[in-house]
Amino acid sequence: MLIVYLILFLIKIVYSLEIFSNHLERQPDGWIQAKEEVEVYHERYYIKADTIRYNPETKEVIAEGNVYVRSLDGRLEVVGSYAYLSLEKEEGYYLNAQGKFEKFYFQAIRLEKSGELYTVEEGQITTCPPDRKEMVLCFSKAKIDQKYVFSTNNSLRLFRVPFAYLPLFFYPVGERRSGLLAPTIGFNSYNNLIYQQPIYWAISRDKDATLTIDLRDKQAKGFSLEYRQAFFKENDLRLNISYYIEPEPPGKWWEGRDPSTFRKNRYRFKFDLDLQDFKAGLDTISDPYFLEDTYLQKTERTIPYLTSYINYSKEFDRFFLSFSAKHFYDTTSSNNKRTLHRLPEVSIYWKSQQIVGSVFLGGLLSYTNFYREVGLRGQRVLFFPEISIPKEIFGKVFYSKIVFENLYYFGLNQRGYKNSINSIHFSENLSFSSDLQKGELNLRNSFNLSYSFRPKDFNNPNFDNLDKLNRKNQIDATATTSLSYAGREFLGLYLSTGYNYLNSYTYAGSTVKRRVIPLRAVLSLKPFEGLSFSTDNLYDVEGGSLLQTFGSVSLGYKRTTLTLGQILSRNFSGQRLLDQTTLSLNTAYRSAVFSFSLTRDNRIKKDLTRQASLDYRGACWSFGLLARDNYDGTKGKYIKELYLTFNVFDLRRLTVPLRR
Repeated sequence: MLIVYLILFLIKIVYSLEIFSNHLERQPDGWIQAKEEVEVYHERYYIKADTIRYNPETKEVIAEGNVYVRSLDGRLEVVGSYAYLSLEKEEGYYLNAQGKFEKFYFQAIRLEKSGELYTVEEGQITTCPPDRKEMVLCFSKAKIDQKYVFSTNNSLRLFRVPFAYLPLFFYPVGERRSGLLAPTIGFNSYNNLIYQQPIYWAISRDKDATLTIDLRDKQAKGFSLEYRQAFFKENDLRLNISYYIEPEPPGKWWEGRDPSTFRKNRYRFKFDLDLQDFKAGLDTISDPYFLEDTYLQKTERTIPYLTSYINYSKEFDRFFLSFSAKHFYDTTSSNNKRTLHRLPEVSIYWKSQQIVGSVFLGGLLSYTNFYREVGLRGQRVLFFPEISIPKEIFGKVFYSKIVFENLYYFGLNQRGYKNSINSIHFSENLSFSSDLQKGELNLRNSFNLSYSFRPKDFNNPNFDNLDKLNRKNQIDATATTSLSYAGREFLGLYLSTGYNYLNSYTYAGSTVKRRVIPLRAVLSLKPFEGLSFSTDNLYDVEGGSLLQTFGSVSLGYKRTTLTLGQILSRNFSGQRLLDQTTLSLNTAYRSAVFSFSLTRDNRIKKDLTRQASLDYRGACWSFGLLARDNYDGTKGKYIKELYLTFNVFDLRRLTVPLRR
């Protein structure tokens, strides 16, 4: 045994190799042979087998019987009956091998290694874990490198049943590699086939792109390209280009639209640049119906405005500077002539500074050019200096503030407005809170009382909220309460109301003859796990009517959740402005997930949207169906849609560029 360890010591010193075994000998041909419980440690590999032979001159290793090889970087792990390795040339082969490379599990009659390239013959590969090989790709030959797997003569099998033959298959190895992403396949009322194929390109560490080919048998066909670039921390660039060709003459989806808006070549161009202090963006489309016709998601179809902008802001010790220019594109109408733009707007905000005693001075100075093709337009200079005085009375802090409001208008294209406004706005504020705790029970309360005064109304242009200098003499009060036990909040309450001494106030753009401001009550209740209730109500105290309510109740048990919601809005005359009911159900059984949602408009007695989806999640794959009905009020009918989604080997991964 002493001789064995002496030989081991010499091998370790001279050849940077460690061999442990029950029997170790040097053979006449110069090879070193180890038998019984053999373990070999090398700077790149750990090898275990029944018998291992090693040539010190050529640095070749031959392993036989229950062979196990693992690269010390963790990228490769192989079990087989026979292995040959050339440690110097970084090449070799394995017979009857199975194991793992990167995130892929494989089996093969022969696995050959040459540098960083692996060649697999007569085998199969999967990303499913070894104990759940539900989906595998069987092939004649495959080549695997640091980035991709390329295989030929493939049979894709699900639960051992072949369901697809692929002459060639090509897919990424790492977490962020270029390649095909899972497609979207479906149809709707206008198309018998919709096929969207995204292609991901990992350009470099700080940039990538996604090209999506969009084919429809009836509507426009085209593509979209999204490019993402990171610069420095918190800085980046995002670019989106979409281009479609509309058939001529247009189909039935163009019924009821303004024919002058038709475009054969349809596009959207959008980019956003973020350089911290400087930000810029452009978003423009060829026609007002582009979003509705090309996007599949409701949130993208119903965007009300597209905004193009330039903004520069800089914070200094004493003031804050902002320059911006904003152009709004109205997607809800066939023209954009009445949309109000800010071209440009320059603002300087002086931070509140102590000038004498407890008196603080601050203010706002801004210039805005309001522009639209049709409607009121002009320029405004705003100068709002303010004086604030915090003071303590009877242990409570009162906060007094006076704002001197000065507005000047130039270049108005309509008459009948005052060109200069000079007013004051006084406010007094008192806030305090109290907390009570007993054991695990914690009660938190806060209260705020404020008074506001402005002496009179003004007949001035109203471009935004800063122009609304209405007469004011009002007290407002808010109160919040939260009750929690053992760190979990199960009750929350918010109340707000007020009293108006002028006997009228403005609500939803109309003047209302009331003194008491509507009471707002927001309640959230979670008595136990799985049950939650929330409601947000606005109540006309003097008129005795409910103006708004947004409520929902959710019930969950194990992997099932049911939610019922109500949205109701009325004016002071009792007329319903909005009345909708929502219902959603999500339930899961083992690997299957079912979802259903519905939104119903109670005024027109129509379901606005109905959607159901069924998804099955396998060990390394998924399959889903999505059915949806959208009510088109213009055409008075439902647009029906059905989509198929699937994922093979969990390869749909989209990683945004890393920030430098």
